[in-house]
Amino acid sequence: MKNSIISDQVSQDLEEALNIIVKEGYEYVELHNVFGHSIETCTREEVDEIQRLLKRYSVKVSNIASTIFFLCPLYPEDEVSLFNPNFYSIEGNLEYHLKVLENACWIANALECPKIRIFPFRWPDNRKGPYGTKHDFEKIIENIKKALHISKKHHVTLMLENCPYSHLPKGKMTYQVIQEINDPYLKLLWDPANSYRAIRENVPETYMDWNLEEEFMHLHPYIGHIHLKNYHYVSGLVKPFVHVPLLNGDIAYDSLLKKIQDKCDCFLSLEPEVDFTQTIQSMRQLIQS
Repeated sequence: MKNSIISDQVSQDLEEALNIIVKEGYEYVELHNVFGHSIETCTREEVDEIQRLLKRYSVKVSNIASTIFFLCPLYPEDEVSLFNPNFYSIEGNLEYHLKVLENACWIANALECPKIRIFPFRWPDNRKGPYGTKHDFEKIIENIKKALHISKKHHVTLMLENCPYSHLPKGKMTYQVIQEINDPYLKLLWDPANSYRAIRENVPETYMDWNLEEEFMHLHPYIGHIHLKNYHYVSGLVKPFVHVPLLNGDIAYDSLLKKIQDKCDCFLSLEPEVDFTQTIQSMRQLIQS
């Protein structure tokens, strides 16, 4: 297993982030927010600058954390919006996202990391759940196949993330997509904390039966990348899932990480979503675990 962290979790300034990441003993970084926008829209000049910084700090890229298909309406009438202004994301329709994917593939190869995160489409503001219906799955699979047609030309693997703000928040749901498409250029980006905090009303009951360890045991042959964060549930809050350092929350990572290390050969990439001090704490906890 190799440890990694998304650079903007440490600092929005890429060079500052790399400096800190290296001092904490990390050799790999995942890229999302760079230069005030999401990685997939980088210009050639910006990619040149990223390459310069990576070489200067002797760091390699673990994953291209694009926002392809995040703020992309699954259906023409869907209205989607950003949940956090600090999470940079492209917008637009399917055709635009596929166009940006071409650029993302070029970036991935230029940075010697032929892996790109994609999302299972943001759930809409104007349509109530549950999401992940049979028709939703059919549409998502149709669109991912279009993305694969592009990525395979560039020999780039797509990493499908289970996202709590999407149609497919549970690992069991993205696992179903992987199985149905059955293409080596499509793997899972598994985020156990995202699965843990999935909004129950948004998820069909049939996808709620696995705990995280059961989920991992089914998913692990298809996992290409893992995001790590943790939550503590506080009843009564408007947003009851509170971000906490990696080993200080409700998810029992002590046992889960052992299973991951035994079964899965992929990057463990931190996305702690806490303040700077707790991010450093999470980085050290991961190294020591």
